[in-house]
Amino acid sequence: MTEATDEQETRRGNAESESGLTREEVDAERKERLDPESRPDKAEVDNSDRDFDMEKGMYTDSEGYDQAEKQFYPEGEQGA
Repeated sequence: MTEATDEQETRRGNAESESGLTREEVDAERKERLDPESRPDKAEVDNSDRDFDMEKGMYTDSEGYDQAEKQFYPEGEQGA
C-alpha cells in the first residue's frame, strides 16, 4: 500500500471503531449515500473545490490520476 492509502485505512479504521459499525456496514452505507439514484431530484454536485486536468480528463485527486496518461490536447491546442 502507498503511504496515502495507509493513512486513509487508519482514518477509516478509527471511524469504524467510533461508530460501532463494521467495515462492511460502513462501505454499504457509503455506497448507498453516494449512489446517484439516491440523490434528491434536481440535486447539484459541487466539484468547485477540485482541480480538473483537461489533458488527462480527470480530477487531480481521483484514484489512479498519477498513473493516468494524457489523452487530450492541452487547452487551446485542440486544433480544428
